[in-house]
Order: sequence, then structure tokens, then C-alpha cells
Amino acid sequence: MTTTRPVGDVEGLLRRQIAHCLKGAFYRQRSEELGVDLTKVRTLEDLRELPVFVTPDLHRKAQEESLRTEGHPFGTFLCVRPDEVVAVSSTSGTTGEPTFYPFTRRDVEITDTLWIRALRFIGVRPGDVVLQGFGLSMYLAGIPLVRALERMGATPVPVGAEAGTEKLLRMARLVKPRVLACTPSYASYLLEKVPEVLGVQARDLGVEIIMCAGEPGAGLPEVREKLEEGWGASVHDVLGGAHGIIMASGPGEYVGMHVLSDDYSVTTDLVDPATKEPIDVVDGAIGERVKTSLEWGAAPPLRYSVGDIYQVFTEPLPGLPPGPRVKVLGRVDDLLIVKGVKLYPAAVQDVISSFVPDTTGELRIVLDGPPPRVTPPLRLKVEHGPGVAADDLEGLRRRLVQAMHDRLTVRPEVELVPPGSLPRSTHKTRLIEVTPSETAHPTPSRDVPGKEPA
Repeated sequence: MTTTRPVGDVEGLLRRQIAHCLKGAFYRQRSEELGVDLTKVRTLEDLRELPVFVTPDLHRKAQEESLRTEGHPFGTFLCVRPDEVVAVSSTSGTTGEPTFYPFTRRDVEITDTLWIRALRFIGVRPGDVVLQGFGLSMYLAGIPLVRALERMGATPVPVGAEAGTEKLLRMARLVKPRVLACTPSYASYLLEKVPEVLGVQARDLGVEIIMCAGEPGAGLPEVREKLEEGWGASVHDVLGGAHGIIMASGPGEYVGMHVLSDDYSVTTDLVDPATKEPIDVVDGAIGERVKTSLEWGAAPPLRYSVGDIYQVFTEPLPGLPPGPRVKVLGRVDDLLIVKGVKLYPAAVQDVISSFVPDTTGELRIVLDGPPPRVTPPLRLKVEHGPGVAADDLEGLRRRLVQAMHDRLTVRPEVELVPPGSLPRSTHKTRLIEVTPSETAHPTPSRDVPGKEPA
């Protein structure tokens, strides 16, 4: 499946989108600040030479400004009248005020279309019962996903993560879903809870497809293997965002998520996380992702970064759809630097998960201060598996330390804790735990501002 349009068509859409963006006060003011004439952007190459225009911090400031001056929270880069906004999505707001994403009627149609593309790509069919285990309130994977499932003719059961684990699992026993939709960490937690709540194994529930989103776990080989074995289902990694963006992984070996929305957005542009200079998108390139919509009405993104670090693959693989593929490696503000070695929490999780069942796969990275600088040694709390005897714990700890050294070139301090002792989340699991110490060395300020996932 490919959605690629001719470059000329894409660039025509880009020019129209930029003209629309300039209807909003934000982009006019930001252009002046950056010394950029957006009317001279004619090609995709011109676009890639532009600086980053929007970050979550700037987005929130634009919201505060519009709330103060215009009476709505949709930001000063709203490019339509407020009464043309027919739907709203948002971030959770757990680290501050939520960030809002408004939709016009056409934006809703685009979002439905792209969700349906991804659902069909991973094998969801009309008539399938889909147990919706993402948070329902305001998330793009909440009500918008339910709406798209209804539109494609599937049967969503919108329990939502807010209902709690027991209710969700009891509903699963009643409705017999073919598809489970939730974060990979929640799918892993449910795998542990099914025997306790229902008295059966997860694979007895008949789930055939697990659609994961919200965090990079479904792209980690050991996490995928654990979920596929435990549930007896195929696991698919999906990334959906406001502004006409969707990606999904196919069946079998994980080779990244296929970009399914390049007729609605420029999704794979990369910049250097520190300097913000453009990075050539060649096979295997790694950088901070910057997105630009090609057709969006309400508050379109133009060179917008939410702080995700992507690896982009451009070389075609036999038997797979053409077009780029993407792996999400982590977030700019989750980068850890240990004695000059750069690593992301997802890479640490990958190592720990490779020891299942000697570990449960659950861990926390314990820091004395905020990332990226880590005062050595890197400290990890890791749950050992329920079958590991007390006499074997020291041997397991040593094997974990050696594996971290061999694969990530860091030698951590590992504390093994009992299974089930680390908190589980029905939403995204935060792997980093900051516990300031009076003896900790001061942590240098970050090179980039903190960002909240969108």
C-alpha cells in the first residue's frame, strides 16, 4: 500500500497550506522573529531549510495568549474562526496545562480516513470487535479512534483505560474481541492480570491483533515477543497524530512503521536535536522529527517538533510497501548521557526485556536529577521474575550488568526488586524516576527545552 503523490502535487498542497497558515497571527509573528519569508517557500527543499517554527512550549504560550486575548484555548495559530472548530483533542496535562488540538469538519474527515488506513493495514476488518483500552478523554486514540472504527464498520467497545483493569478484562470475556487497542505497557500488565481476574490465560480470550501506540515498546523485539507469545496475537505498532499523520507496522519481523499519510503531511523531516540544523533523510538517519501538514484547517503544524527522536529507513525491502519507514527511539528530553555514552530508555528496556522470564521486563531508571547528564553509575531498579530463587538473584544481577555493558557500553548499578513491586500504568509508563539526592552532583541545564508528548 502506498499513498505517495507526485512531488509537484505535494508542493502545490504545501504552498496552499502555507498561505492558510499565514491567516493565523502566530505564523506571521514567528516569521518576523525568525527573519523568514514564508511566501518564498515553493518546494520541499525550501521547507526543509526552514528553522523549527513550533515546539510544545511555544504551542502552550500561543494557547495562553489566545485565551487571554481571544477567549479560546486553541492558540494564536488557529487559522479558522473558533465556531468552525467541531472537535478537540489534547494531551493529558499531567505535567502542566493540556495542549489542545482543534479540528474542523474537514480535519475530522482526514483523521478518520487515516485511522482507517492504519486499521486496515494491520488487518482490522469491518465487523471486528475492538476492545478500546486507550484513555478515552481527549486523546487522539480515544474518541477519534472509536469514531473511525465505527465509520469503517468495525465494532468498537469503548471501555477505555479509565474504567480500570478488572472491568476491561471482564468486558473482554463477554464481548470476545478480535482486536485489543492499548499501550504496550498496558498490554503487558493485562497479560499478568488475566489469570488473577478471569482464571484463564490471556491467549484463551481469542485476541488476534494487538494495536499498540503511545510509547515505543511495541517496536522492541523482546517486548513484541512477550506480548505475541502471551496473547497468541500479532502485535502492531501504530503512531497517529493530529494534523494528518499516521504510521503502522506490518506483520512479522519489525522493520519500523510504514508512513501511510504522505499525501496529507511531511512526516519524516529531521533536525539535529542540539543544533536544530536539518539532517539529510537517508537510510538509517536519526534525528528529531519535524512535521508539517499539507491539508489542515484549524491549527496546522508548520515545522513543528514535539521532541520525538526518529530513525528513518528509505531503502525498500522485498515484499513490503514502498515508501519510508520509521522507528521511534525516544524523546529528546529522555536522552541520557553516561560518561559520554548516549542512550534512550527504550534501549535499556530492550535489554531488560530480553531476560524475560528471569525478569518481568519492568524497570525504572533512577536519576539524581533531570536528564540528560547522569552521575555514574546509571542506577536501575529491575523486577526479577517470579521463578527466580533467592540464591540466583546475584547471578541474574551480574548477567544484567554484563548485557548492558556488551550492548549499550554502560555498566549500571542494578537493584533487583520483587515481581509486581514497580507501579504499572494504564497509560504511558514513565521509565525515568528522578529522586534528588543531597549528595548528587549538580546537573547541567539541558540543551533543549522539555517537551510533553503529543
